[in-house]
Amino acid sequence: MFKEENLKKTFIILMMLYPLFGIKFFYNSYFTLIQIGLIMILFIWLLAINKSSRKNIKWLIFYEVLLIGYAILHHMNALNFTSLVPGNFNYSALKEILYLIKLNIPIIFVYILFYLRLNKTEFIKIIKWWIILISGSIVITNILGISLGSYSDELIKGNIFTWFNQDFIYRDLASKGYFMYANQISCLLVVLIPFITYFYLQNKLKLYYLIILMLSLLMLGTRVANIGSVLVLFVIVSLYLLFCILKKEKLERKKVISIFFIIVLYAFLLPFSPTIGRDNIYEYILKENNGETLYASNNDELLTDINYIKDNYEKKLINKEFITRSYPYQYDPSFWLNILNEPEENRADYRFLEISMVKRVIEINNNKLDFWFGITNSRIQNIFNIERDYILQYYAFGLIGFILLIGVYFIIFIKNIIYLIKNFNFCNVCLVSSFALFLVIAYMSGNIMNQISIFVPLLFIICQNIAKTVDSK
Repeated sequence: MFKEENLKKTFIILMMLYPLFGIKFFYNSYFTLIQIGLIMILFIWLLAINKSSRKNIKWLIFYEVLLIGYAILHHMNALNFTSLVPGNFNYSALKEILYLIKLNIPIIFVYILFYLRLNKTEFIKIIKWWIILISGSIVITNILGISLGSYSDELIKGNIFTWFNQDFIYRDLASKGYFMYANQISCLLVVLIPFITYFYLQNKLKLYYLIILMLSLLMLGTRVANIGSVLVLFVIVSLYLLFCILKKEKLERKKVISIFFIIVLYAFLLPFSPTIGRDNIYEYILKENNGETLYASNNDELLTDINYIKDNYEKKLINKEFITRSYPYQYDPSFWLNILNEPEENRADYRFLEISMVKRVIEINNNKLDFWFGITNSRIQNIFNIERDYILQYYAFGLIGFILLIGVYFIIFIKNIIYLIKNFNFCNVCLVSSFALFLVIAYMSGNIMNQISIFVPLLFIICQNIAKTVDSK
């Protein structure tokens, strides 16, 4: 029962079904703990049956000791915190510990992946299941009109065939199936494009996998999914042509023509897609407010400033959630007066406001140790989640925590770059491209590196050279 073969089969089944953890129903703290538990069971199982995996365990133990030491200092720094808001954003040591455990999973998962040594056939099998479960469910639920909206969490009001009807807005049409976050699924699917394209050109996958993948990305309606996907596909097939010319390899003409046909059809549908509709609405809102002079009171009386903010924040495009709950204007009116004087595009930009609020809290706390240990993730979430990976982790955990928790991704990326230099071929270019896409999208859309249901499948994809899955020499 505890043979390595059974461990590998269990791992493959878990990976095949892993996208299900991204469904809204399973997206909660209980299932997060279940995912952590499953990966830890696989890890212990690996150590028990694989002697070679125990040889390097000392380095993993060393890392864990560093992380525990950091966690203690991180907690001590968190206790020394002052803000203008009563309750100091309710720091929770328990939530912080659980979050640190979750962000510790990537290095455990990569360790498992390295010693299991899946082959290419097993890797492709898992990828096929992901296309069916993720892209297939998005396409089917969209066509049937029973999908959740990417931006509303309500049922969509029209499917892809109603995109030409101008009576609908992007919120009515963009669809994500039953997954929790459209941006996370977009990231995973876009990162898959180089691999799906490579395996199609290598006669390992049928064309319909690529078609379903691209169609689901179009339906998701995020900028990363819609615009990013077609650009990635175009670049990858262009690189393939370049390799065929430089290395005089056999050119799969029919397959290349098929891919360019998909790109042309995609480009035709894109102007009618939810993403373009979203951009049009955003431009209209800014145009409506353009040129309006904003006057913020310079009166020293607190009441005057508070009343001014209360009367003007809505027409100045400030999200009510930010100004009344996340960082209430009554406690720091001077900050919000400065925000009201920002250009329209900044006031309407949620990410700008998220970062500005957290930076202000750090400024008020005025603790030099925050640079090294952060102000904690639990406090930031009680303000508002920053939808920018790297920035979120830096403010939450400081420079030391960032290096310990996020540094693993950059180390693996550098190793892939080195491997590409030594073995320069189309397969390794696709792998590095997928990794680079992951790192860029994590910054652009956020909520990637802090969610186990998405970073585990992403790590599975981008760590194939480390796991020696793809025979890319």
